[in-house]
Amino acid sequence: MTITINYEIDNMPITDFSEMEEEMYQMSLAAGREAMRQWLEIRDRSIMAERDTERYRNKGQRATSIKTKLGVVEYERRVYVDQESKEQRCCYLLDEELNIKRIGQVSSSVCEIIAGAICTGSYRTVSHQLTEMTGCDLSPMGVWNIVQKLGQREMSRVDRKAELVAMNAPIGEVETPILYEEADGIYLGLQGESRKRHGKSKEMKVGIAYDGATWNVNRKGEKRRILHNKTAYASFETVKEFRKHNEAVISSQFLMDSVEVVVRNGDGANWIQSVQTPEKEDVIVCLDAFHRNKKILECIRDREFAKTLRSMFYEESTEPEDVLECIEAQINSVEDEEEKIGLKTVLDYYSDNKGALLGYYDRGIEIPETREPSVIHHARLGSMESNVFTLIGDRMKGGRRTWSISGGNNLALLLVLFHTVGLKTLFDAPVPLPDQEPEWVDEGKPLLHWENPQRVGHGYGYYNSGKIIVDYLDQIQNIDISVSKFL
Repeated sequence: MTITINYEIDNMPITDFSEMEEEMYQMSLAAGREAMRQWLEIRDRSIMAERDTERYRNKGQRATSIKTKLGVVEYERRVYVDQESKEQRCCYLLDEELNIKRIGQVSSSVCEIIAGAICTGSYRTVSHQLTEMTGCDLSPMGVWNIVQKLGQREMSRVDRKAELVAMNAPIGEVETPILYEEADGIYLGLQGESRKRHGKSKEMKVGIAYDGATWNVNRKGEKRRILHNKTAYASFETVKEFRKHNEAVISSQFLMDSVEVVVRNGDGANWIQSVQTPEKEDVIVCLDAFHRNKKILECIRDREFAKTLRSMFYEESTEPEDVLECIEAQINSVEDEEEKIGLKTVLDYYSDNKGALLGYYDRGIEIPETREPSVIHHARLGSMESNVFTLIGDRMKGGRRTWSISGGNNLALLLVLFHTVGLKTLFDAPVPLPDQEPEWVDEGKPLLHWENPQRVGHGYGYYNSGKIIVDYLDQIQNIDISVSKFL
């Protein structure tokens, strides 16, 4: 295929290199669009000649366009009627052969650019960058529509994963004897109808899971801890829905049958500590050390006592009862009422989380090795605060940002993908459900109480006379009776 494009450039001397650069860039985009148009139409003609003419009936050409990195490509393709389908559906064989993925008229490659850019910038900024860096021109509202549809697509994939978990057919492949889970929440501002219904702000729940930590050494020789095989999920959902979808995301990454121990870390909130990992009973619940120490700093005035209390958690011989008794003794020894109130607040908080006060490695429980002990190390927990900011807070909180419930959920789904496994899976089809035997359904009318398959349709074959043996008071009597046949 040969493409010739006539593009006139003025003979005036070039005085600004940037103008020449922009001119050549636009010329290259125009050449690319023309090449793509011609190639698509040539391929469409080839498909028309090679098709099964008995099955696909040609209904003529239809003009269409698609927004690509090069800009809007306008071309014509033929529509066919599939005569073997019951509903005589119309189809575009060119689209099916090339597996053209798009949302509306926007190609999948442009959608991926938008998804990556929206994780770091506003809708207006992404619209401006898209226009400047590509030949595609989309308004901020157009960018918003793409983000919502991408979020909805990802939500359908998460729902499918939840269906697989409910059917006991998860798709996780990573085998690990120990799994770490952490969760926390972040309050985000609301707008519009969501603000009227839920108030000025609402907590977005965030959960992560990983199988250990690795150390990455940069060029300067500095070591940085990285969570290995990290998965994440975030949404404004209710606790029940969040648990279901968070478990589905975890089960899609990890083979839960191989997990021997689950270590769960949280700030003591009920929706975090009571989450049950799918099919796992060996769960070690830990109170996050940051929140545990934060409560001491907020409520205890005596800094010496606060220091002593914190140090108790790092002594091997310390038991939860020892910590609670120490606080009670301090309450009885002080006279200031405000200080007593603070100490009682700490006591109540620690009492509610008594079983989770100590670290999982300080409880005398046998902890299995990671699946690669020399590479993947046991996590020391406490990564949730940083992840809440990285995953959600950095993009969605501050700067007077407000969200609708649905809009916030859709963006959160893209953010957790962007910071974990990447956005290349956005256009992957949902995982198919396993084959199941169809449920038997009797399409006929139900039998009445007097009907019997052996009798109905064969007449009333009762005996005219017969002999009945009656057992009464251990006496057997033979009685001859006559039975009338009722018509």
